[in-house]
Amino acid sequence: MITAVASVALAGTAVAAPRTAEQGWSVAALTRLPGNETLSDLAVTGRTSAWAVGGSWQGAEDSALVYRWNGGTWNRVALPAQVDEELSEVDASSDNDVWAFGRRGSADPALKAFRWNGTAWQASVVEQGDVTLYDADVVSPSDVWLAASGSSGAQPLRHWNGRTWTAVSAPGRVYSLHVTSAKNGWAVGVDDEGRPQALRWNGTAWRPTTLPRLPIPEGGNATLDSVLALSPSNVWAVGATSRLVGDDEEFTPIVLHWNGTAWRTVTTPAYAFGLSNLAADGSGGLWMQGGVDTLVRYSGGTWSTAPRPVVPQSDGVFGPMANVPGTGGMLGVGWTRPWGAPEDDASDGAFYAAG
Repeated sequence: MITAVASVALAGTAVAAPRTAEQGWSVAALTRLPGNETLSDLAVTGRTSAWAVGGSWQGAEDSALVYRWNGGTWNRVALPAQVDEELSEVDASSDNDVWAFGRRGSADPALKAFRWNGTAWQASVVEQGDVTLYDADVVSPSDVWLAASGSSGAQPLRHWNGRTWTAVSAPGRVYSLHVTSAKNGWAVGVDDEGRPQALRWNGTAWRPTTLPRLPIPEGGNATLDSVLALSPSNVWAVGATSRLVGDDEEFTPIVLHWNGTAWRTVTTPAYAFGLSNLAADGSGGLWMQGGVDTLVRYSGGTWSTAPRPVVPQSDGVFGPMANVPGTGGMLGVGWTRPWGAPEDDASDGAFYAAG
């Protein structure tokens, strides 16, 4: 069953933050709401339109957050009050087809979907039970994919066909997916034996593809965490190998490129972190996150890094990012917390920008 609820604007325009430009990236605005806020994901739908989601906690009260960008400011918008935990994913095929996903964590837990059709939010239950969502990709109003784990057991994908949600079989566990059409898409994660895998969607089934041999350290692990398809012959996947050395975990990045026929390994500098959150940079290159505190760019065959943008005297997290279509501009989301802030009012959702 799907219910529709009209949206109304809320007070809560994000407040401009001190701009600390670092190789183009800065903290553009903060949520500045009472309590603790984080922003988990964003979807850019045009040169002057984007959506961001997250959550807010104040005492025992939890609520979902949705913000919309108009090309200049981020403004909070209302969502049907049917989820009591943060929204973790958002994606869109247009401004009239925006999907946000979050959990209802009460005595009757469920993964819920909220679709904005340009006029109202429509709510549906993806799956009952304690479901973990890793990624979401919207192709059209009748073609939405989720990477999840939960009550459907070994079936790691969920699909919306315009009428119902169904579980879809695929080997292993999927952490990231990018579906470009009804008959083409990519997903990455680990196979049933815990080794990195890349799956391809052919319109009927998800099939494993052959990866180059990856140097996984003895006693270590490896995974692919993010995939981005720029064209049928230009697909990227990143992740990391890891191993324990004493009490410390050592990481080595993995970067793979699909040229339309096969995957090959792309050599990186000697980075000591894994890679995630792939995004196009608008000029044929890539941005990605390196570990916790570094942003990495690959452009014209050259690797470069930039520190995570910060508010002075604050800690924080940089999350997903995306290109503003038709420009070299980038948007990102995360959260920041001033040093020494009280626990009941510690963090603000952060909006990042570059270019």
